[in-house]
Amino acid sequence: MASKAKDKASSENAVQAAQERLATLGRNEPCYCGSGKKYKKCHLHEDEKLAVAPAEKPDPDLLTQQGFRLLEQRRPGAAEKQFRAVLELNADHINAKVGIGFARLSAGDQTEATESFEAVIAHEKSLAEKLRKDGVKNAFERADAQPFIRAAHALGCMCYDDGNYEKSAATLETVYSVDEGAIGTEARLVAAKALVKLQKASEAVPLLQAAARFPSAASRAEMGLTLAQLAAGDAKKAEEALDRALQHNPHMGKAILGQLKKGVDNPAAALPGTREEAAFYAQSFGDAWDDTAKDFLRSALDKRTTAAAP
Repeated sequence: MASKAKDKASSENAVQAAQERLATLGRNEPCYCGSGKKYKKCHLHEDEKLAVAPAEKPDPDLLTQQGFRLLEQRRPGAAEKQFRAVLELNADHINAKVGIGFARLSAGDQTEATESFEAVIAHEKSLAEKLRKDGVKNAFERADAQPFIRAAHALGCMCYDDGNYEKSAATLETVYSVDEGAIGTEARLVAAKALVKLQKASEAVPLLQAAARFPSAASRAEMGLTLAQLAAGDAKKAEEALDRALQHNPHMGKAILGQLKKGVDNPAAALPGTREEAAFYAQSFGDAWDDTAKDFLRSALDKRTTAAAP
């Protein structure tokens, strides 16, 4: 360490000396080295090179962060260029590989996005297994685990959209089994929806009960529980879950029934208890509500309207 510090100081002193000579010596003056030659014919060019500070190498982590900000700005093309520039600096930069997956997904290229996410998941398999073995429950707070969590969550949601519910549920299970925070909760919500589609509603119930304990997801989780309990054959528990969902957000029922005509482009604006949250839930989870479930919901809402009438 001492040797490196000494070398750095020596290098800095040499740069400073060269800068001073350039500032004080004229091109046609005798060179400081005593050779008898003019400065321009001797050490001028060497001092010019030395005086210019070497360009710092770009920071791959900083470039990756900038890439994700470009994604947030809905500029997937620019983001992908940034991520690929990172990989030119470091071919194994795992976060940049995740970023390319998201950039390709944003650009509508699901095939390459899937390949990117699956490659990241395969690369991080040993880490994921260790997280589970160690009983980690806050994986997304760990920088080393974020690439796997992001890739697995994205792939699980993509599998659901493609109708591959088995793979969706299995992939998302790798997320919520090691993370009980916001991203793990979102994984539970989608996995539960996949299980309902697979006619495994009873398996969805505990996932949704856990998600309901997360304040920002409570209304969506309770709506999911309404659906899961109904599919599992327990209408009473379904009504109880609906009561809790409407307490959190009274707009939920109308949104599912198409009585709330409002789309949401930015999920970040869908705050708990708002019409936007209800609209976002309908956009994201409405496909799981079949005609039977909607009839139940419509009847339940009519009862509440009648009971509230003077």
